[in-house]
Amino acid sequence: MDRIERLIKLTAFLLDTRRPVTLGRLRKTVYLDQEGTEAALRRMFERDKEELREMGIDIKAVPVGPEDDVGYIIPRDQYYLPHLDLEPDERVALTMVSRLFLGSGTPFSGPAHSALLKLAFDAREKMTESRVPHIHWVGVPRDRELLGPIIDGLTRRKLLTFSYRALDATEPVEREVEPYGLFNRRGFWYMVGRCHLRGETRCFKLDRIGSRVEVNKKSPRTPDFKLPRGFNLAKEARWEWPLPSGEEDVVARVSFSQRLAFDSSTGRANVLSSKQRKDGSVEVTYDVGDPEQFVDWVLEFGTDARIVAPPELIEMARERLRGVLTGAVGSRG
Repeated sequence: MDRIERLIKLTAFLLDTRRPVTLGRLRKTVYLDQEGTEAALRRMFERDKEELREMGIDIKAVPVGPEDDVGYIIPRDQYYLPHLDLEPDERVALTMVSRLFLGSGTPFSGPAHSALLKLAFDAREKMTESRVPHIHWVGVPRDRELLGPIIDGLTRRKLLTFSYRALDATEPVEREVEPYGLFNRRGFWYMVGRCHLRGETRCFKLDRIGSRVEVNKKSPRTPDFKLPRGFNLAKEARWEWPLPSGEEDVVARVSFSQRLAFDSSTGRANVLSSKQRKDGSVEVTYDVGDPEQFVDWVLEFGTDARIVAPPELIEMARERLRGVLTGAVGSRG
């Protein structure tokens, strides 16, 4: 049993029990397949407890039995959320936040979606489909595959290796990076670290990583680098959009339906002009510094937004949609 499976099993067992359980009973249940002495089991359990506490799951130690032995339990009232009675407009707002802030395709969007389904199930007698509009979103789930090894490299201070295509490059180049930090900006993940190829600290957008992220396996218990003194992740994440990119900037036109025309100025590029039509729709012209990020943003509006020009961005959007459809068909097969 690996570490993650063991932590999940321990959490589930201590939530399900009605009374505190001793380490001896845990050895016969959660730790049944763990070999070693009593002292080794105790050390493993203490590490597991500490790791769960760092995740916000607090295991309580309670005296049990006539000899004041120690039992362990996770109080349900401290673990589970209380019942929330939300109005339909509050549910819509929560849906919008879970998609726009967490970002579709991030490792947190799955749990957020599950939480929304739970809320909908609990209130199914009060909530009807006609009162809460259905919202269509398009996202790229590949970030989930990349975040795992990146977080591993961050926590253990290990070098990461991957291929990366910069905005001004036509082909990806292999990079070796000391990961310093990770942040999400407007639904997109970025990693900050010292690039050995460039010899300086760089910001890497996960969307442009073209391979698996490999964590250095040499000396697994020894850090490969030290975090620079004075490094400030908040400062690194504070750049303004669009980033200077010289000749890479392109002018794009997007048509928005009347329903979402109000949101046309919240995009990933500078608005150059806008023109409202008689039917209430609006056509907006943008100065685009990052075509890939811009296309992803437009696709999040579903059928309420359509790229009108230039042809290169239209084709990029079609490729994105073809990739989503191919993945959906493959998952059903």
